[in-house]
Formats: sequence, structure tokens, C-alpha cells
Amino acid sequence: MKKGILLLLVGWLATAGALAQQVEYVAEVDTNYLLIGDQVRLTLKVKAAEGMRVTFPLLKDTVTRGVEILEGPARDSTRGRGEARVTVQEMYVLTAFDTGVYVIPALPIEVEREGYRTVLLTDPLSLIVNTYAVDEEKGYADIAPPKDAPWRLSESWPYVLWGWVVLAVAVGIVVLVIRSRSRGSLFSREKAPVPPYVLAIQALDEIREEKPWQHGRMKEYYTRLTSALRGYMEGDLDIPALEQTTREILLLLEGREEVGQQERAALEELLEAADLVKFARAVPLPDEVLLHLNVAYDFVNRTNERVQQRRAEEKEREEAAKARRAAEEEEDGVNH
Repeated sequence: MKKGILLLLVGWLATAGALAQQVEYVAEVDTNYLLIGDQVRLTLKVKAAEGMRVTFPLLKDTVTRGVEILEGPARDSTRGRGEARVTVQEMYVLTAFDTGVYVIPALPIEVEREGYRTVLLTDPLSLIVNTYAVDEEKGYADIAPPKDAPWRLSESWPYVLWGWVVLAVAVGIVVLVIRSRSRGSLFSREKAPVPPYVLAIQALDEIREEKPWQHGRMKEYYTRLTSALRGYMEGDLDIPALEQTTREILLLLEGREEVGQQERAALEELLEAADLVKFARAVPLPDEVLLHLNVAYDFVNRTNERVQQRRAEEKEREEAAKARRAAEEEEDGVNH
């Protein structure tokens, strides 16, 4: 009986050894050195015979203290030409927001086939996170201000439109005061609605004054920025932007005469960056933060210019049609 048990044990060890030789595994990162806030990919890879079941560890939030998981796991499998084995891998996107040397511990990978099961441990990985070098004599420098550019005639249109808007609002207030005095109290009538364009510019001006990104409130900054744009698109472009995803908004903007190709491309980059900040905790560069604020101003101003032009043309056509009908009615009256 002892001899049988010994033969069974030897046979099992021989089978396990043969199966183990059919498995190659590794854990690797793109680079062991990165700057604070940068991203690196962690890949767990196993090359095993077809039919083997490979189970990777499920990592959540952090892979080790101080190293956060932004994306993953993303699983993929490939087979090389002429190879009998299949390569299975899972990939995570990592980042770190503090300097130091981090050690990604050994990770267990379970391999199973026809009653044979074993757990493989990867080698630990080191990750060195550095910060930006600062000239101690100069110290930290503030964000560089925008450079002055030559004045162009096209740049005067927003100011002209602003002038017309202010004039229209002033005339509206005067008319409202005169009518209210003739009919009763001024406060008994509803206030005139503020145009979506004015609301959007006011919201962007408040964001620019408060600078929430300088106080670590990056998610709040992008939420307020995209809310201002969505409210403007819903009001002036007649797009239900408050209820749509980024991709749905971009599809609705296709073919719109009020939105040029350049504004649409810049808006797409802004909305995708905002989604990464709000849902993937990404941290954009300071230059990108200011660029996105300028993109929002440019989108609102340029599209509103075209919206006002379209409305003026529609009004002219309506007035011309009224004049034709009045002339035709007058001519019919003379003939009769």
C-alpha cells in the first residue's frame, strides 16, 4: 500500500512538473521611473497551454499603498504563429501623487487544468516616483500669463455683439419701466429671462475669478465648466445637452451651421478631459486647465455670433414676408 501511495505521489509530481513547465508568467511595468502624477501600465501575463484556466488577482483602487489604479483590468489573449500555447494578460493603469520608492508586492496567479491547480507568485516590482526639479535660487514660478497677440478685425465681433446685447437689455429695461409705470407696480410683472449666452459668460467669469483648480478642487472646476457649456447649448443651440453623454452631444453637433469644425474638435477634447477628471480622477497639466477655460469662452462666443446672425436673417425674412402680404392686401383693396 505504501508503495502504491509512493507511486501515486511520484506520478502526481511528474504531472505537476510537466504542466508547470508549460506555463510562463511575468508581471511588468512600462517603466520603473516616472514623474509625480504621470501614468504607468502594469501588465500581468501568462503563457500556458490551451485549455488551462488562468485566474488573475482582482485589484481595486490601489495596488499598494500610495499607488492608485486609474483603469483596469483590461484582459486580452493572443496566440503567436505556429505556437501551441496561448498568452493571456491583464493590464492596469497606475499613478502616484507622492514622491518615493514603492514596491508592488508579489501577485498570485492561479492556473488550473483537469484537476491540477497551482498558484504562481510574480516577482515584486519597484516604482520610483520623482517630482519636478526646481531651481532653488529662482524658487517656484507662477503660471506664465498669456502673450499679447496682434489685434484682428474678427476679434472685434464679440465686443460688437456684447454691445448689441447690452443695448438690447437697456432698451428692454426702459420699455419695461415705462409700461410698468403706466399699468401699475414694477414688481408685479415677471423679470425678463436672461439669455443663455449671458448666463454662460457669467458662469465662466465666476470660474475665472475663483480659480478652483489652484485650491485642489479640480473635479469642481470641470463640473462647473461643463455645466456652463451644457446649459448654453441647451438654451441657444436647442440641444438637450443636460441629459446627454459626451458622445451623444458631439453627435448632435455634427452638421450644425452654428458650430464650426474647429470649435467642435476643441469642445470634444475639453469634454473628454472633463470626463477623465470626474470619473477616472485624472489630473491635467496647469497649461491644459487654462486652455480648457479659453476653449469654453471661444466656443460660446463664436457659436453665439452665428446664432445671432441666423436669428437676424430669419427676422428679416419674416418682415419681408409681412411687407409682401400687406402690399398684396392693399392692392386687392384698391382693385375692389
